[in-house]
Formats: sequence, structure tokens, C-alpha cells
Amino acid sequence: MLTSWNPLLAMMLTAPATFALVAAVCKPLSGRAAGRGGALVAGFGFLAAAAMAVNVGREVPVTATLGGLGVTVDRLAAVLLLLVFGVSTVVQVFAIRYLAGDRRAGWFTAGASLLTSASAGLVTATTLIGLAISWTIAGIALCLLLGMYWHLPAARDGVRRTATAFVIGDLALWAAVVLATAHWGLVDLLALNAADLAGPLVPLIACLVVIAALSRSAQWPFHRWLPATLAAPTPVSALLHAGVVNAGGILLVRLAPLVSTDAARILTIAAGAATLTYGAVVMLVKADVKGALANSTMAQMGFMILTCGLGLWAATIFHLVAHGFYKATLFLSSGSAIAQRRRASARPPARAMSRRRRALTALTASVLPALALYAAAQAISLAPGQHTAEQALLAFAWATGATVTWGWLTRRRGIAAGIAAATLLFAAAIAYLGLITAVGHFLAPSLPTPTAPAALAWSVAAAVSAVLAGLAVLRRMPATAIHRAIYARAISTGYIAPSSPTHLTGARS
Repeated sequence: MLTSWNPLLAMMLTAPATFALVAAVCKPLSGRAAGRGGALVAGFGFLAAAAMAVNVGREVPVTATLGGLGVTVDRLAAVLLLLVFGVSTVVQVFAIRYLAGDRRAGWFTAGASLLTSASAGLVTATTLIGLAISWTIAGIALCLLLGMYWHLPAARDGVRRTATAFVIGDLALWAAVVLATAHWGLVDLLALNAADLAGPLVPLIACLVVIAALSRSAQWPFHRWLPATLAAPTPVSALLHAGVVNAGGILLVRLAPLVSTDAARILTIAAGAATLTYGAVVMLVKADVKGALANSTMAQMGFMILTCGLGLWAATIFHLVAHGFYKATLFLSSGSAIAQRRRASARPPARAMSRRRRALTALTASVLPALALYAAAQAISLAPGQHTAEQALLAFAWATGATVTWGWLTRRRGIAAGIAAATLLFAAAIAYLGLITAVGHFLAPSLPTPTAPAALAWSVAAAVSAVLAGLAVLRRMPATAIHRAIYARAISTGYIAPSSPTHLTGARS
């Protein structure tokens, strides 16, 4: 045990919560001063997490005790702490200018700091009770942030929907905690072993944990709360990705030995696949940028939950962290995206492609990413017998590459454009597969053993890919009665009706 790291760990976890209290009760710290202080505290946490990531990569985990509850930083926790404090730092720095002059800026800083501290506790808690406490505090902090503009009916509606989903999930989690504690005593997450978990209560406890994860990550049937939060300021939408909307994946990974029962896995796979498809469909028909981003987040969280159901824990963490940073950035740049779209709409339309050229472009966009991924796998010696289940997920990487290639080739035509696309795709595939391999090796000592049969992983990936491919083809087809009916149905399904009649009377201060 490295005792010299213990004070740093304790300070990193408690400083945001302490500053949240200061920002909430001290009026002189409102506005810019509070924002700068919150960003400074989060930045300190990020630097401390980076130092610990380097340390635990070479030596043993760092442990400490806070208020009678144990916390530890191993390789998994170090990576997740980088996500939590990294996103929090960037968002709070952005909010200093975004909320300049807003009388609720101090409230945002207090809520953001509390959420950061709770999310950090979630990824470092060593007991099931400590994890559940951090989980609940993070949900409360988010509801407080969503209620910043309580005078707006849409904001109140978002808080009601979010609180309802979170209460259901939290009750499920605490029921699992009570049952597990009564059955096994104080559950130590570091010593959690599937071989030691037996009894008729195990499937019930596992399903309760999965329900909690589904509610927090906006999975079906709890998917309505996330799109209803868009009345909150943009920094709040970005801060969701600092261990809140993606907390479902964190929970399932940390309790992997407990949720590996057949019933829990079936529930997880079904909910993840359904939400992935639903979110992708609604995202394609959303006209507003933030609405499309929210449904895209829902779909991506469906993918994350799906990998949890398949037992592909390294893929879950890689996707969770990459998506958290990427989507938080997209939310913060949503205003710039709207301005860019307006400028693009003012330009003359691109020259239409003939049917033959469109078919050739589609074929090229499909083949080039597949060849690039295959060549990259051979170049980095990713043998076919290794990571067989994880390789099934490359179908989604191929879909992303095909979409990007299609966009490139519709703007740049000719052989030179194809050669440039192939070169860039190969370089990107090398970087992608190399990064996945490196992250997997780094996290391996802290992750459970993958449990997915290769056949199951390939089957689920193929089924979801086929559905998404069918939707993409349907979107490109000329308008027909079926096309218009599906489009209208997707629009109506994605519409979030107010949960109370107060929207008819207008906002009241």
C-alpha cells in the first residue's frame, strides 16, 4: 500500500463536495468566482487522477478510508476518474463564459462540483453500500442541475421525468443492496467473485442491479427522461457524460460477477439492442441539433449496455470513455454546429449524382473500410483466434467508416479521392485497433474475464447491424407511402409530450 498517495486520494474525492457546499452557501462566490473555483478544483482532480493512473500502471492500487467507507484507485478507476474530472473541468471552464451574468451560475457550479464528487465516489467505492450512496447522490445532483431554470415549464417537466426514472432505479439498486447485505454481509467489491455467489436470490439481485443501470443510462423503458432534459443549459447536457448517463455501464462493470446470471444478461442485451435501434431511428428524424445529440447519446448508451450484456468489459470501458469525451464536446459545440449549418444552407446545392455513380460510391464506401480494418488487424498481428467476441464489434466500426467515406466521396470525386480515403481509413484503423489493444492490456488486471461466446457476440452484432443498415437504406430511398409512414411514426415516437398541463399557462417566475 502506498500511504503517501492516501492524502491525495482523499483530497481529490472530497474537494469537489466541499467546494459545492461553499459555492451553495456563500453569496460572494457566485458567478465567475465560483465558476473559476469549481474549474480549478476539477482540474486539480484531473491532474491527480493522471498521476495515479501512471502510478497504478506500475505498482499496486491506492486505497484510503473516507467516513468509514473504503475507496481505492486501480487501473479501471484511474481511467474512469480521468473521464469524470476531465469532462467536469472542460465543462466548468466553458460555463464561466456561457453563464456569465446569469444569477444561477453559482448554483450550476455547486451542482457540478457535487456531481463530480459523487461520480468519483462511484468509480472508487470498495463496498456495495458506498457505491449505492455515491450513485444516489449523483442522481440528486443532476436533478438539482436540471432545475436551474425552474420557472420554465419544460425544465420542470424534465426534472419530473428524470426524478421518476431515477427513483425507480435507485429503489431497485437499494433493494439489491439490502438483499445482498442480508445474504452475504458487507459486500466487498474488490473481493467479489462469481464462484462465491450462490443461492436463489442471485438472479433477483442481478436483475435489480440491471434495472438500476437501465434507468440511469436512459434505456428502454426509461428512455424518456434524457430527451426531456434539453431545457437545461448546454453545460448541464455536456456534464451528463461525466459518469451520469454512462453510469449504467460503470455499475454493470463493477458488479460484473453479480450480473452474469442468464436472466440479467438476457434483460441487458434486449434493453441495449432495443434502445440502440430506437435511439438511432429517432436521431435520424430529429430536426434540432440538441435533440439529435440526445437521441444519439441514448443509442450509444444502448451499445454500451449491449456490450455489458455480452460480457465484453474492455469494449464497454473503451466506448464509455471515448463517447463521454466526444459527446460532451459535441454538446458544447452545438451552437457552432448550428451556425455552420446555417452557413452551409446558404451555399449553392451540390451537383446531384447519377444513379450509377451513386451505386458505385455506395459500393466503394462499403468496401474500403472493410479492407482497411482487415489490413490493420493483420498489420498489428490481431490473430483471428484472439479476442474473437470483441472482433464482432468491428461491424460498428465498419459502419462508422462507411458513413464517413460516403460523405467524403460525395464531396470529392475521382480516383485521387478514393486513394486518399483508403490511406486515411487504413491509418485510422491502425490507430483504432492499436488503441483498443493498448487500453485492453492496461485495464486487463482490473477487469472481469469476458464471458460472451463468440457465436452470441457475432449473432447480436449482425442482427443489430442488419437493422441499422435497413434503416439507412430506407432513408436513402425515394419517398414512398411506406417511407412517409415510417418517418411520421418515428417523429411521433420521438416527441416528448409534457407530463403536466402547466405548459399551457406559460412560465411563472
